[in-house]
Amino acid sequence: MAMHYEKGNMLGCPFCDRPLSEPSETMSRFGNIITGGKCECGAVYVYDRSGHNMGDAYVDLLTLSCDGDLDKAWGLSPGEDYEVRELTYDSRRNKFGRESKPRGKPMPVFLFLRLKKDAS
Repeated sequence: MAMHYEKGNMLGCPFCDRPLSEPSETMSRFGNIITGGKCECGAVYVYDRSGHNMGDAYVDLLTLSCDGDLDKAWGLSPGEDYEVRELTYDSRRNKFGRESKPRGKPMPVFLFLRLKKDAS
């Protein structure tokens, strides 16, 4: 299923299609830097520039979605409590696209998460 992620090459939320600002850096309670942001619809997103740190990106995503409450974050179940979308970024073409990375060279990735109503 093709999803529309761009409007004039701007990053758009895959849940509501609203344009998003560029990711900003924030510090978590544990001192690590999270590059990401929030959408008006409640979705949060993080940016993994290397495409190699997906595990860390998912932890950052859960941390952002629960406002730093790790107990709540670790108690959530994917699919049941939240939805995740993966969006690759082709910096050479300045294009956002596929939900899964192509084989071979890792690409920068934006991960999006939106809590379901009963999980908030």
